[in-house]
Amino acid sequence: MPTFSLSEYLTKFQTSNKASFPEVDDPSRQLNYVIDSLAISSEQINDDDTFDALLDLCQGFQHLPPKFQTQLTYLVASSLNSCSSDIKANIESNTDYNDLIDLIPRWKMNLEAYSYLVHVLLFFQQESIHTIMSHSTVNRKSKGDTGTPSNVELFRKVINQIESLCESIITVLNLDLKIILQTTPEKDLFVALFTRPLHSLMDVEATVKIGSLKMLVQRIFCLSVKNHGQSMNIQTSIMSDLTYFLHLSNFNAELLSLLNSDFQFTQLTEDVLKEISNRVFSSKDTTGPKAISAFLVKLSELSPLVMLRQLSQLITLLNSSIITLRSALVESCGNIVAKLISHASDNLSQRQDLTQQQIDTLIELLEERFCDSNPFVRTKAVQGCLKLINLNVTLNSKYKIEFTKLAVRSLSDKSSLVRRNTIKLLSQLLLKHPFAGIHGDQLKLADWLSYASSVKRKLGDNISNNSIAEEETTREHMEDIHESAMEIMNNSQSELNSPTNLIKLKLMEKYYTDAVNFIKDMHKSIYLVSILLFSKNRNEVLEAMDFVILTDAFNLDPSEKAIKKMLHLVWMKGTNDEGTSIASHLISCYKQLFFSVPDNISTAGASKYIADNLIGITMDSSVSDLTSLEKLLCAMYKQDMITNQIINVLWEIYSYPISRPNYSTTPQLKKQVHGSIIILGMLALEDGDIITKGLQYLLKVGLDRSGDADLTLCKYSCVALERIVRKGENLAIDEKQEEVTVKKIYSKIIRYTTDTEFYPMCEQALNALFVVSSRPDLITANLIKEKTMMTFGNSEEPNESTIERDTSRITSLSQLLFIVGQVAIRSLLYLEKCEAEFKRKKLVAESLKVKDPKYVNTHGGEQNDEDEEKDAELAMIGGTNEDDFSDAIQFVKEEELLFSKNSILGKFCPLVEAIVSNSSRFSDPLLQRSACLCLEKLMCVSSKYCEKSLPLLITVMEKSPDPIVRSNAVLGLGDMAVCFNNLVDENTDYLYRRLHDDDIMVQRTCLMTVTFLILAGQVKVKGQLGEMAKCLENPDQSISNMCRLFFTELATKDNAIYNGFIDIFSNLASDKVLKKESFKKIMKFLISFVDKDRHQRQLSEKLYGRLITCSNQKQWDDIAYVLNCIPYSNETISTRLKEGYKLVETDHDQLNKTVSA
Repeated sequence: MPTFSLSEYLTKFQTSNKASFPEVDDPSRQLNYVIDSLAISSEQINDDDTFDALLDLCQGFQHLPPKFQTQLTYLVASSLNSCSSDIKANIESNTDYNDLIDLIPRWKMNLEAYSYLVHVLLFFQQESIHTIMSHSTVNRKSKGDTGTPSNVELFRKVINQIESLCESIITVLNLDLKIILQTTPEKDLFVALFTRPLHSLMDVEATVKIGSLKMLVQRIFCLSVKNHGQSMNIQTSIMSDLTYFLHLSNFNAELLSLLNSDFQFTQLTEDVLKEISNRVFSSKDTTGPKAISAFLVKLSELSPLVMLRQLSQLITLLNSSIITLRSALVESCGNIVAKLISHASDNLSQRQDLTQQQIDTLIELLEERFCDSNPFVRTKAVQGCLKLINLNVTLNSKYKIEFTKLAVRSLSDKSSLVRRNTIKLLSQLLLKHPFAGIHGDQLKLADWLSYASSVKRKLGDNISNNSIAEEETTREHMEDIHESAMEIMNNSQSELNSPTNLIKLKLMEKYYTDAVNFIKDMHKSIYLVSILLFSKNRNEVLEAMDFVILTDAFNLDPSEKAIKKMLHLVWMKGTNDEGTSIASHLISCYKQLFFSVPDNISTAGASKYIADNLIGITMDSSVSDLTSLEKLLCAMYKQDMITNQIINVLWEIYSYPISRPNYSTTPQLKKQVHGSIIILGMLALEDGDIITKGLQYLLKVGLDRSGDADLTLCKYSCVALERIVRKGENLAIDEKQEEVTVKKIYSKIIRYTTDTEFYPMCEQALNALFVVSSRPDLITANLIKEKTMMTFGNSEEPNESTIERDTSRITSLSQLLFIVGQVAIRSLLYLEKCEAEFKRKKLVAESLKVKDPKYVNTHGGEQNDEDEEKDAELAMIGGTNEDDFSDAIQFVKEEELLFSKNSILGKFCPLVEAIVSNSSRFSDPLLQRSACLCLEKLMCVSSKYCEKSLPLLITVMEKSPDPIVRSNAVLGLGDMAVCFNNLVDENTDYLYRRLHDDDIMVQRTCLMTVTFLILAGQVKVKGQLGEMAKCLENPDQSISNMCRLFFTELATKDNAIYNGFIDIFSNLASDKVLKKESFKKIMKFLISFVDKDRHQRQLSEKLYGRLITCSNQKQWDDIAYVLNCIPYSNETISTRLKEGYKLVETDHDQLNKTVSA
């Protein structure tokens, strides 16, 4: 080969049809010949026959068998490597350039020949990769798909061949090519032989995932830039990649990082960043911004300090309308400032002031992005701050304080993504708060306020007379405070008056002020997070729960309320989504809070510790809190978290009144006893044997003298007793225990007391009596008779005055009427229970009859009396018609309970009616409340009595001055709507009027009642939704929220809001009291539920029909506002709205004007 022109060969190869290269005849012989020739020396390529044979093999590479392809690749790679090594050795051994002049032409020809062959091989290999990827699933194998084994194996072989070529290329590029290739075009052409096919190869995503190949290619690019002046070409390639290929973003970022770190060449990185900052992005371009965003983020992680130099130009991307670019730049700023802070803590150089200035600038930029218009950008800003907090170095406390204020504000963000990341940020700020150096990490506000006041007292009035430079009191002196704080706190007053200590005291004052402000910010964050506990986003709820648990560990005051609020999450239903459900996470949170015992504690001590924790939850809890706690404890009991030892400890605490007679004088001990029986009653829902085993304690404590002195204790004891377990048809207690228990309950109900706690206690006692007693009807009849005698009989006190006697009689009468009303309701439930029991027994009898038509003793042998009695009862039931029995029960309800001659309840009906209807004569509030409540309960028993007394109840509901009576009347009317729908349905207007009652309690009660009745389908909505809609703008936030929830639920039921929208609009538009702004808010809220196009169109047409007939400006404005809120667009409607209101004068109006004139 006397001459070799690289440009000619390369041009010919590039312009030729690659498929036209002929297949080599006898490739095995040709390959062996070339191997034998080059084995002597790599310079044998100068031989024409050798070169021609090798060139034919390379150009026919695609036709060669895989084995020969591998041999050929290794042959060319090893020969090029040998050639390069020889040239490098000669150059290093001959320092005189004149000695090398004669060798350079031959070196040049050999290198160009081998490099051309490498180029040809790389071309065919990258073509093979493209072919393989288009016909296989290699690219998806990492996601779990299975690829074709032959394709996968072939892919690996080609990659191995390319890697061997890349290693030889690196050897070539390590040469000083300017000695051999003396002109720039020659050198560029030569280096391009390697870089171009490798660039094309990297376009395939699967090749980038091969770590070894990626590193070799990146090193080749770096050598071409550093040693051979290919910076511009590589820059062009990088920008092209960032325009079209998403998967090359990280590759190019790693390439530039390698160039910066290993080759100390940062110019290319800076040039690429400059070009990115000057690029104008099209709104239709989606790939380019995403690729550049990923590139910037990765580069900021790998080479943050280099990127910092061009940040002043990149900052212009924050003005871009493309969200991904803004997000990427904000995230990059977070990575850069994190590196700066770490670098500043490691290297305390003279440039520390400059570094601090850069840190301040970047953090300020992050803080600004908290107010970005896009939630994803705001999220990146929050995550950037979170990254700074999580650094292993100590972050300046002023940043943490600023981050806290921003985070608290972001908790009110509309985006759940921002709020969720903000909660994470607040958690880390709390964990690493800067005020743990002096008094520990606890953040109880009262303690820190006392610390602050103590410092202020020590500082005294003399501080104003001392000139202290303002710059000496900045937050940067916090570290000095930590070191000298305790010394300052113990100094005498004379020592404190020294200038140095006065400065330190000033710093201490600032320190405590910041601490108090930080704690107050955390208090506000707990309040906001407790609202987010009921977010629709499951992950946000889980983060909020974890944050609440964390705040409790730092003794923050509002955490206790948030923990109780968290209880209500137990009602959240599980989903099919992957991950932890809210209810199960709640259980783990409460387990962590109340079931985690200190180390080195005995088993008995651990049970006592957990029992005290459980009791603590019940203290100062509302009824809703206790209801949710009940469900939670039952779930925890199912999971065996509450052991028998804990239950025994609870019974032991409950029995304190036996061993400590003066327990009632200790409020804390009293609350513990109450809490213990509350917890036991809750657990009894899951396992009634708990009460059965502790019945003796109930009889000796809650139903004994202690219960007389403490009616609250008696009430909760009766609740627990009501949940005693049943086994089949019999109680778990024997007849003797039943008799004792009934007597105890009887004595509590019959006892006279002026304590108003009697009424809730009496309600629960009667409930327990109907559960425990086998004949509650007889017991309650005797109870009412005896209480009546006590009320209307002669007083046993001879010295009692007339006023005292009348007062006691009124109180006793109130209690009697309460008992009568509750007995009526429980009797009704008792009859329904009997009916259900009859149906159950009938099913048993029928199943036995199917098994044995003659129904004889199927167990064999003789039957005892009990079995015979049971069989006889079942046989009798089997012959009774189910409808007949139901009719009998219904007859008892309607006729017997109130209208029978022997009915004891019916005898009180006239008395109750007289008291309720004569409120001026019977003016005692308690008596009126009891009588009204009794009337409502009696009305629920019989439809006949309900129809008779309904006008009286409505009158009371309308005119009673007592809001409690009105609230009870509303609830009673709601109950009757369920029992006797046909009677109440015509009078629901009276019920809706209470939505605008003067008292908030009545409004809230009415809204809850009506909400239930409508959503449950108990009443038909007849245009009253307008009255409900007005509650959306109620000043009471709880009523407004409840009403929003009602309409949200109503919207899911058969287009209910669409069907009633016109009626609602008419009602609100005609209301002269309703403000214009309130009208608009209500309409905008309701129109959001009309989301179907068909409904929007029909609604627009109906409103447009009204629009063209408007008689005044207000009507037109109201309809126009609603039409503008509806998403549906109509050209006719839009045109009419643009024209505005036009007064149309009718003939009648003109006649009136004429007459007036």
